[in-house]
Amino acid sequence: MKSNRNLLYYYIYSITSAAILTRGIFLIYLQQKGLSIVEVSMYSVVYNICTAVSEVPTGYIGDRIGRKNSIITGTILLACQAGLMVAAQEKVWLILLAGLEAVAYTFISGSDSALLYQMLASWKMEDQYLKINSRILAAQSAVMGGAIFIGAQLAQYSWNLPYLLTMLILIVAAGFMCRVKDLMPFAEREKSTGKLIKTLKDNILYRPLGMFLLFFIGISMIDGIACGYYNLNQLILESVGISVSAIGLFFSLSYIGNSFAYLAVSPLNRIFNRSRIIFLALITECLGFLWLSQVQNKGLFFVISLILCFVPEIIFTVADSIIQEWIVERNRATMLSVMSLIRSLCSGVIYGIFGILLEIVTIEQFLIFLAVGFGVSAVSVLIVLRKSR
Repeated sequence: MKSNRNLLYYYIYSITSAAILTRGIFLIYLQQKGLSIVEVSMYSVVYNICTAVSEVPTGYIGDRIGRKNSIITGTILLACQAGLMVAAQEKVWLILLAGLEAVAYTFISGSDSALLYQMLASWKMEDQYLKINSRILAAQSAVMGGAIFIGAQLAQYSWNLPYLLTMLILIVAAGFMCRVKDLMPFAEREKSTGKLIKTLKDNILYRPLGMFLLFFIGISMIDGIACGYYNLNQLILESVGISVSAIGLFFSLSYIGNSFAYLAVSPLNRIFNRSRIIFLALITECLGFLWLSQVQNKGLFFVISLILCFVPEIIFTVADSIIQEWIVERNRATMLSVMSLIRSLCSGVIYGIFGILLEIVTIEQFLIFLAVGFGVSAVSVLIVLRKSR
């Protein structure tokens, strides 16, 4: 009964904390506060820098104070950030609040999945992690999509209202997380903090270690390619003549598609093993981008693009379950934060490369480049997973 109650509170927290009403309007909100386009872009710069700087320290803190307490800290900081966005009037403070938002998310990042895996492991249910996590991600994605729509509607009446309601929602979410029983004894935290991460070998169970690194670098590259493509999709869709309203519909549908992607993971895992799911998904992306590069019909281009944004979510969900099994418990949140940092850096570098590429090549050539990237990643990941013990 306690395990069911713990998991229920975790479910409720995950769904409630996903209801961020400001996600789709925050850049416009900053402009409403008087920030120029350049100043708005500085918000994103500060956010990315603070994320990179604080990712590992907050992960380590999560292993010291407990994953539950780390999540609560991050959620409360997010609530404070939402309230301060309404109160702040000076441009510099509005931009600096991006740093608070970034730090808040890094307290949650890594600790949330580590806590879920830790709970399931304590009940001898590690094999259920993939199914349960995919359901949570599906629910979160659906809630995010709905919250974006509701936030945009509320903003028509008051720009401050979405932020104030988000603050209240996050406080409620933190309350539900407080009800989750902390399964990491204080003595175990002291033991884990007594030794910092000496080597990767101490904290990664997979052997040979080089193969794990190849696998993780491959997944990070895939993350960078998929995120870079997703972020540039507005420009790509517009370049082939798809209307702005249809582009807006595209991103709304992508959230719904992500929910189905997460739910599809568990049934797929019953048919194929995890390595085959990842490999088939990568091949689908590779062939899909090759096909997309030759498509002339706008409707077909729209549909294929939507599928190509849907498939990577399956890859990341399955890869996460594999990585969780290969990390030791005592420094799980720290290691996940290190990996999140590496993936963020890969995404940033690849996104910058993509921006330059779009300036010097045609859309068709760019899509072929993406196909090659997924093809190379498929080969590297397949080599590692075939050698998995």
